[in-house]
Amino acid sequence: MISVKKENWNSYEKKPVILYKITNNYLDIEIINYGAIIKKLCTPDKNNIFENIILGYDSFEEYLKNPAYFGSIIGRNAGRIKNGSLNINNTSFQLTKNNGSHQLHGGFNGLHNRIWDSSYEIIEDKAILTFTTTSSHLEEGYPGNLKIIVKYIIQNNKLTIEYNGYTDQLTYLNLTNHTYFNLSGNYKENILNHEISLKTEGFFKVNSETLPTEFSFPYGPFDLNNKKIFRDILLDNDEQIKIVNQGLDHPFILKNNTNISGIIYEPKSGRKLELITDQKSVVIYSGNYLDEIKNISNNIKGQKYLGFCLETQDIPDITNINYSNISFTTNKNPYYQKTTFIFSN
Repeated sequence: MISVKKENWNSYEKKPVILYKITNNYLDIEIINYGAIIKKLCTPDKNNIFENIILGYDSFEEYLKNPAYFGSIIGRNAGRIKNGSLNINNTSFQLTKNNGSHQLHGGFNGLHNRIWDSSYEIIEDKAILTFTTTSSHLEEGYPGNLKIIVKYIIQNNKLTIEYNGYTDQLTYLNLTNHTYFNLSGNYKENILNHEISLKTEGFFKVNSETLPTEFSFPYGPFDLNNKKIFRDILLDNDEQIKIVNQGLDHPFILKNNTNISGIIYEPKSGRKLELITDQKSVVIYSGNYLDEIKNISNNIKGQKYLGFCLETQDIPDITNINYSNISFTTNKNPYYQKTTFIFSN
């Protein structure tokens, strides 16, 4: 049995901020139409105690700032674009720069800080929340008038995110969701004792500005094909760990033709998160700067390693580092992406 409750939570630019509460026997989820943000996600531990396993805020005013992009849909592009230079068929489009000399997560007016049109339906044991927005030609510097539809599909113990993008001209689109997970429940601990495994071909090294530089085959703390504990990864002395403030903020290239791409497990709670995606890469971010966040929900102070992100997406900054392998969005080739998170105990 699944239910959806809809309520007006606040308002923004004379538009209602709608809060959706979705409940079944496996999951309790809260999602708002501002940024299509996943605000709360409760799952049971091994003793069947439901607790929140994602980072977020209690008030809408905090989401207006949201420097860590908690729970947001990210776009038109996930990650950084070097010098704000987007290269499409030998044409360079100058994007806005909101991260030093680079663009980060779609710029100042990305998909994360706007009201989306929203609706929901229930089909048997499945709830489908549909969020829709548009982005005009050259908004934040990107070409093409764009319509974006994101669907959150909740069924049993699965949360699936489907992304669709439709354009009237050649453009580039690379979307993701920026939820931070912490499987201990209600932030009782940081993520250092979580176990992670990932079916990966390798990863991209990054520079001091967290821009991808070169592909590397798996080694040491970056060989996640065999189960590792976050503590052993994040406290390693490898230069690539140090360069992003002692942690992970790297794109991992996923192996093709695999069902489960990654598994994260928290031993004390018994909670497990499995990842399935059709994307080339997943950026794993280990919350290396979360100590800069004053407070999150329940008056918990932000702290380093309090959560991790699994940002499924195209290879970051691909038009500047790996142009031959890029997939553009056109009016005949719309954008599509699908990622599923499976929660169990």
